Amino acid sequence: MSDLVPLFKPNSVALIGASSNSTKYGYWTAKSLVENKFQGDIYFVSRSGGEIFGLPTYPDILAVPGEVDLAIIAIAPKFILPVMEQCVEKGVKCAIVVSTGFGEVGPEGKELERQMLEIARRGNMRVQGPNCMGTYSAAKSMNASIIDLAPGPMSLVLQSGNFGIDINFNAKARNLGYSCWATIGNQMDVRFHDFVEYIETDDATKVLLLYMEGLRVESEEDGRKFIAAAQRTVAKVPIAAIKIGRSAAGARAAASHTGSLAGSEKVFDAALRQAGIIRVDSPGQLLDAAEAFSKCKPAKGRRIAILTDGGGHGVMATDFAEQFGLEAPVLSDATQARLREILLPHCPIKNPVDLAGTPEADMWVFDRCLKVLLQDPDVDGIVIVGLYGGYADLSEEFRALEMDVARSMTERIAASDKPVVMHSIYAPQRPECLEYISGHGVPVFGGVDAAVRTMGVLARYAGLKEALREEAAGECPDMPADRKEKARAIIAAVRAAGRTNLVETEARGILRCYGLDISEDYLATSADEAAACYRKIGGRVVMKIVSPDILHKTDAGGVALNIDSEAKAREAYGQLVKNGLRYKSDAVIFGVMLTAMLPGGVECIIGSSHDNTFGPTVMFGLGGIFVEILKDVAFRVAPVNMPSCRSMIREIKGLGMLQGARGSKPCDLEALAEAACIVSYLVDELREVAEVDLNPVFAWEKGLAIADARIILHG
Repeated sequence: MSDLVPLFKPNSVALIGASSNSTKYGYWTAKSLVENKFQGDIYFVSRSGGEIFGLPTYPDILAVPGEVDLAIIAIAPKFILPVMEQCVEKGVKCAIVVSTGFGEVGPEGKELERQMLEIARRGNMRVQGPNCMGTYSAAKSMNASIIDLAPGPMSLVLQSGNFGIDINFNAKARNLGYSCWATIGNQMDVRFHDFVEYIETDDATKVLLLYMEGLRVESEEDGRKFIAAAQRTVAKVPIAAIKIGRSAAGARAAASHTGSLAGSEKVFDAALRQAGIIRVDSPGQLLDAAEAFSKCKPAKGRRIAILTDGGGHGVMATDFAEQFGLEAPVLSDATQARLREILLPHCPIKNPVDLAGTPEADMWVFDRCLKVLLQDPDVDGIVIVGLYGGYADLSEEFRALEMDVARSMTERIAASDKPVVMHSIYAPQRPECLEYISGHGVPVFGGVDAAVRTMGVLARYAGLKEALREEAAGECPDMPADRKEKARAIIAAVRAAGRTNLVETEARGILRCYGLDISEDYLATSADEAAACYRKIGGRVVMKIVSPDILHKTDAGGVALNIDSEAKAREAYGQLVKNGLRYKSDAVIFGVMLTAMLPGGVECIIGSSHDNTFGPTVMFGLGGIFVEILKDVAFRVAPVNMPSCRSMIREIKGLGMLQGARGSKPCDLEALAEAACIVSYLVDELREVAEVDLNPVFAWEKGLAIADARIILHG
């Protein structure tokens, strides 16, 4: 059972800092608890004495006669520690600290939070906040906030009180309310993952909404707990989130491409997707998603039919369908034949289905066409766009007719297993028929883009759930049983030498420990050894400077290609060492590495960086100029199995390069996914590793080759 049950379903609540002064927070909260008729015992704690809203007050929580499940604390920070001690002594299970002036104001406030948490943990008391606006629970008719909240199908967890007011104002206009509502403030103790875990058990929640500025993390495990909790919850309850800070996040400066490309925002976005969470961009879109998930049937796929009473809106909806990840395919011959029996010859019926003026003569064409589309097995959902709701302006007869048709359509939709959303230009005027439709399971939007986008959200959720199922059932490639032991021996030797940068021979050794297919390499420490190494390899070879002080070998003139004789190997050795010392005069040079020249292929990059919130990640993208300039890469939080790695590869914009552009042969995508999968396990198991860069990785028609490898340890 979640330890947040006393927070959302308490049998008793004590308000510490209750007040009869109508200008005080303690008054507003007391008023809210009483007026919402909390289904439990209310205790007011106030040093002023007397009664508040007809209830007695107590000088401190220890004087309260009964047990207290939840304490709401609204007092100045300077009084907080002894009050926390009293709550623990009383056996309070949860506390909400609404007061401000803690970690958000500086180091002294952070220290106060640390002491508060230490006290709370001694008594196993969970703490929400501080610096928050409280909690709401429809199950107990408990409004422990100062916002006027109402019951309904959605739950909302947020970091901003102002945003809570904003979204609630607009939710009321849509007749939407909450099962659970919570502002988490500074996340001193209770954090997003705790709320997500609780919502999994709340049968009244049809959709969970999150407003996120970031996750408070004491370690990367906090971020990983959030992903794990969301993955469990979205199997039952969809989650939509706003995460602010897209533009402010910059790439973290690092020695590798992967590190510089990671940027916390890019990783956070990938983590939300990996968790099964739908990310939206605005409060309006968040409520659009909430309305659809609370009203519509689940989507089973991305194929939609568009029903319109005007060509322009239909074409617009078709354009938006592609933009929002939906398909508007040509309807089957059988469906078109049935539609042709209903509509006049001039009406387009391929998709969109355009009523083209016929409703003025026969309003029931909406209902009859809808019936046909709902019965089409190749249609996963329906978007109705246009002027419905405005025909009432023509006459009283049309007003009554629109209502009759609306009733029939909503009955038909309720009996089907497909989602339907509607757009009407008359939605802002809220005519009777549209209010009826909206109240009976069909979201109605004033914009075509909003309607189609929201259908896309329903389809995206279905896809995310399926991806999570595939990932859970997926496996990683076979890796050597002794991989960690052997790899850590290499790392230990590097640490013993006082280094964090592995030279390439060491990096290649770790990759071999994990079973990655990488060509044999030889280290020469003299020109004679270089010639001897060449004899072992033969053909054409690559020679590279090996130095922990020279990470970017090409910049230092530390790479020689197409060496095809012993004499050239001798000459190249001397030149590479000379170039390395010219680049960095005090560089420690271990020697020169020789490997066989590899045939070219499509250049890719596989890498990893450490994210402060989620820990080790894995990245895939196209190499060369694509990674340098276009930054066409995809991330996952490591480790991930093969289904996620396949998906990561399909995400990049340059996928066509790997699938065989301009007549070239397609690359071995499965081999790329396998290599990325192994790297994801490598960095998860070897937490000493901070960054990995395999760039370039040559993708071939069959297999791949890792041409360059770089690994950096945490300092």
